[in-house]
Amino acid sequence: MSNIRIVTDSTADLTPELVERYGIGVVPLEVLANGKAYKDKIDITNEEYYEILRSAETLPTTSQPSPAVFADVYRALAQEGAEHIISIQLSSELSGTYQSSVLAAGLVQDVVTVHNFDSRTATMGLGLIVLSAARMADEGRSLEEIMAQVEYMIQNSDLYFLLDSLDNLHKGGRIGKASHLFGSLLNIKPVLNLSGGVISAYEKVRGNKGNKALERLIAILADKIDPNKKLYCTVGYCDNREIAEYMVEKLKTSVNCDEFIYLQIGSVVATHIGMGAVGLAFYQLEN
Repeated sequence: MSNIRIVTDSTADLTPELVERYGIGVVPLEVLANGKAYKDKIDITNEEYYEILRSAETLPTTSQPSPAVFADVYRALAQEGAEHIISIQLSSELSGTYQSSVLAAGLVQDVVTVHNFDSRTATMGLGLIVLSAARMADEGRSLEEIMAQVEYMIQNSDLYFLLDSLDNLHKGGRIGKASHLFGSLLNIKPVLNLSGGVISAYEKVRGNKGNKALERLIAILADKIDPNKKLYCTVGYCDNREIAEYMVEKLKTSVNCDEFIYLQIGSVVATHIGMGAVGLAFYQLEN
């Protein structure tokens, strides 16, 4: 295995198969639901957590890993032969996880060199960056090449998604009261964009008839993606993979992508965006 290893946190929502295949270190965040703490993807499966989330009377809370937890992962990889670790975390605008990873790097500087990156994104967007870096490390690419690619993706990747409801974003303080009330009263579903680390409403779509909001999301993606450039993307979903697959089938007719990687949104992100989310993260390169 390469002496360059990749570390991320559990909000990258990578599948166990991808984590194992590329030897990616994953540091879990936690959710607190019904008085019990769960390590994301360790103590509870996505499906089990969705059931809790559906029935919860109060919105569960989430917490970032401590620097000590990151340091343990860094040391373990150093013992496996890692000389450099590229650690890519959830947007610092959404969580203190990145800061924990930076503090941890200082705790292990005597055994391994850690290069920290704030992804400025989350879930499928973070997963897209981490997976690309891990594949490059697996191919034997240089540290400089991998870090340059990570920086490029942070600056040039994009994420658009659709939610069933704004309720969880509102309860978690990710959108304002006025935006929440506006969407609820007028039956408006926003197409959201995560850019520069911040979630914002890209466009408001009124009405649910005929999956109007989903069709609009597909149209926006088709417009944003240049068909003459190579597309790299990840597809995010919660309990609605069939909706994600429908979106991909529609997009296949107008984009140049060899691989659509499906990532199921885990407990931490689902807490904040609720059920029924679907979206696409992507970046492009010249053919």
